[in-house]
Amino acid sequence: MKSQNSTTPHSGNNSVQPKVALIAEGGGQRGIFTAGVLDAWLEQEYDPFDLFIGTSAGSQNLTSYLARQKGYAKRLIRGLSRHKRFFQLGRGLMGKHIVDLDWYFDKTTEVNRALDFKTAKASLGDRELLITATNARDRKPYFLSPTGEGQQWRELLKASSALPFLYKQGVKLTPWLNALAANELGKTEIQSESDFYLDGGLAAPLPVREAYNRGARKIVVIRTVDEAFQAQSAWVSKLKSFVEVSGYCPKTIDYLLQHEQAYEDELAFIANPPKDVEIIQIFANQKLYSKLLGSSNDDLRFDYKLGLAAGHNYLKNHHPDQDDYKHSYIA
Repeated sequence: MKSQNSTTPHSGNNSVQPKVALIAEGGGQRGIFTAGVLDAWLEQEYDPFDLFIGTSAGSQNLTSYLARQKGYAKRLIRGLSRHKRFFQLGRGLMGKHIVDLDWYFDKTTEVNRALDFKTAKASLGDRELLITATNARDRKPYFLSPTGEGQQWRELLKASSALPFLYKQGVKLTPWLNALAANELGKTEIQSESDFYLDGGLAAPLPVREAYNRGARKIVVIRTVDEAFQAQSAWVSKLKSFVEVSGYCPKTIDYLLQHEQAYEDELAFIANPPKDVEIIQIFANQKLYSKLLGSSNDDLRFDYKLGLAAGHNYLKNHHPDQDDYKHSYIA
């Protein structure tokens, strides 16, 4: 199995460099593979991207990458996401969050776990980072830009990671949803004061088309699934048939079906992209052992090493001369 999968290489003769986008898929603890890829790039000071789009765990990984905090995402996934305080099924029976994102992100304010938002903002510069979230009211994807202020950035990351029912109704972002933040391409919508936002993977699990629509003509996608992954599993297909026959569609099923349809649409775009775009997917060259939640430390360590290898292989195959791609990092 190859570590990278490229479709439709760009062969234009334009003298202007096309916009290059980096997309980080979500996947809960499977994001440790992405952490490995990005840490490999940090080792080589590799960051040629103009646009970053992260979904759920992917948005957290991109933030630590921009903050130049090598090893940070790995440490949080292996530490905080495995802590008994973070994930408890029994809390749902008491009307509480099964996944305690409030506790998790509060921990990132502590000195030894602090995200360096100042460095992330400086290294981002005039480039663009978009954090995906799904509006619980209209179920549309929103691509939100952090202002650089730590608390606002942290809340966007929380919203992008708020899985429905595991984190109840979602995250209210109204205080920060200004014209800059709610920058859905080409649209201006008035946000309700009561709106909550959920995991970006529900409506935009793999926002490749969004990157293309924003002008990216080379799109690198870090995947957290096996290369042979099919968007709609057999049980989802049966579930969809049941819904269509019965007409019964509780909110849980509705969210799952929306996610699967959005994934199928993006995979179709990747399989048959426009002629003027190059899409490179980075996969693990072996089966990933980590899961959404409940992974063992050994499995996480293994998948992180797969990510490191995939990151180095990407540089070897696509950019053998690193001196042309090094950027000056701002400490």
